[in-house]
Amino acid sequence: MAYKILYIEDQATESRESDLANLGFDVCTFDPSSDISEILQQIQTDTNALILDYRLTAGKKYACFDAPTIAQTLRSKHSHDANKKTEIPIILMSNEEIITDYYNDFSSQDLFDFTLTKKAFTDNQPKFAHKLKSFICGYKKIKADNFDIIKILGLQDEDEELIHPNIKVKLYQYNENIFEYSSLIFDDIIRSIGMVIGEDLLSARLGISKKSEDWEKVKESLSTTKYTGILSEVYPRWWMVKINKWWEEVVNSKIPLRRLDADERVEVIKQGLSLSNLEPVEKTKYSESTNFWTICKHSNAPIDPFDGIELFKKDYYPWQEKEFISIDSALNNMDQYKEIISPIDVKAIRELARKVNANG
Repeated sequence: MAYKILYIEDQATESRESDLANLGFDVCTFDPSSDISEILQQIQTDTNALILDYRLTAGKKYACFDAPTIAQTLRSKHSHDANKKTEIPIILMSNEEIITDYYNDFSSQDLFDFTLTKKAFTDNQPKFAHKLKSFICGYKKIKADNFDIIKILGLQDEDEELIHPNIKVKLYQYNENIFEYSSLIFDDIIRSIGMVIGEDLLSARLGISKKSEDWEKVKESLSTTKYTGILSEVYPRWWMVKINKWWEEVVNSKIPLRRLDADERVEVIKQGLSLSNLEPVEKTKYSESTNFWTICKHSNAPIDPFDGIELFKKDYYPWQEKEFISIDSALNNMDQYKEIISPIDVKAIRELARKVNANG
């Protein structure tokens, strides 16, 4: 059965409605009036997701509110819905400059499951469909698993130790709110460095270039360490604690992974897995160490934290690791990062830039 989508837009929607239908969704469009209750009436118990344009004031019915207002109303309604019948993913899809305005409005950033530009939708419609379906399934699983975080994260009872205790404390505060559960997992577990890691970071910590012929064989060996919880269809992740266990038991190394450089890690893995076609990942231009343990936030290139520039853009939860950018990314993107790195680092990068420019 096709997932039912309510698409709210104040401009012509025929083309995008057709695109969504071609992706396998059952689409209902709606041009809102100034009565926001009409939108609430459009959401039925079989509605699976809501897609909103940001500005909704140019339609024939003269709506006097925008997407964050609708999302806030719905989120408030859902928080008081004991049966969670209408709690669904809410997606913001608008023009690029509007999306930029949204990200500058910090008060609105905790209302939507994800955002994208209309151009991004047009350029890669299958990717959007895959992601939306994953969020819909995630909401359904959270409710079906009765908010049991162990099951939601695809774990067994014996794996409970993998979950940082502060996560359970945080979720308790959410009072079984599906959106809050999903957001915490998406934003603060899947998309942060900590309990689980993505493929770029996996490559960095193993020291192996993803271009290596036997890279897929390494990942096959790591199959028991894969994250299988909600959204795993879209965001491949691996449990770091399980990787360390794999390193000790499967690779059979007596030396901790963190203590070796990339060349040494690759040689140990080659021997442990009987693979020959693995190449070490290369360091960035201004790095000295190949004891990689993180990745550049800007380029995803592997770096040793000692070679990186620490970012101070947010407060970290206890289960999260700090974020860094490489020196070369800082050099080339100073305007983007100067507000979230320390004044000392800003000064050092600017001095390096002057030396680089002086030397041609």
